[in-house]
Amino acid sequence: MVWEAPAGAPVELCFEAIDLLGLDQAACSSVLEDLAKKLRPIPPLEFKSFSDCSYLTCKALGVQVRLVSGKADVVFLYNENVEGFSQFRGTLPEGLEWTHESKDVILMLGEPSDKYGGGRFRAVGISYETLGLDIQFKESSWEDQKNPIAFISVFQRLDPSHGLCELCGKHASFRCGLCKNKRYCSSDCQKKDWLRHQKECSGYLEKPSLKCDDLLPRCQQASKLVTHKVILDAMD
Repeated sequence: MVWEAPAGAPVELCFEAIDLLGLDQAACSSVLEDLAKKLRPIPPLEFKSFSDCSYLTCKALGVQVRLVSGKADVVFLYNENVEGFSQFRGTLPEGLEWTHESKDVILMLGEPSDKYGGGRFRAVGISYETLGLDIQFKESSWEDQKNPIAFISVFQRLDPSHGLCELCGKHASFRCGLCKNKRYCSSDCQKKDWLRHQKECSGYLEKPSLKCDDLLPRCQQASKLVTHKVILDAMD
């Protein structure tokens, strides 16, 4: 069945998925019911409960909400003909559009913090944890740069200080060896971030050899030597 606006044209939804995050089941149901009233016939909401979570679904709207401990923690926005959903017709996050393909997403949002899926049977997907987004594509090949979006998962953004690389947002395995605060996924990201980080790195600023106010050329020379050491050896 095709749900349409009363006038016969597909309905456009004034709705931001992030607004549902943190709401309880009753509040989420109220929002989705109000949106569903714009369609004819008015579609039903489905609710399914499992041991660790529950799902509130309106396939006609292209929306599904996962609730954990009674609160919405993920909102799924679906493209057309994916698992029986109609296409979500509200505003997609970060300027994304359903016409975007995998290469477009990477160009817009940069390298993801995580990748998953692939192989013979499982479609590929990418995560942007600092943006609060998972993007699932329709096909299973990482080589396919024209892979269309299947659905988008919206969740609370993760603060970059929570174990993510300061530069690219990927999972961090290292931290600055001087201040022990800033985290990086690789020495390459640390090198690229050093010109910015050295201005606030407490371990770097506290080095007596870098605080001298002697001749400027001497200070510049010392700075270059220490900078080289920090960049190459600071990971622990």
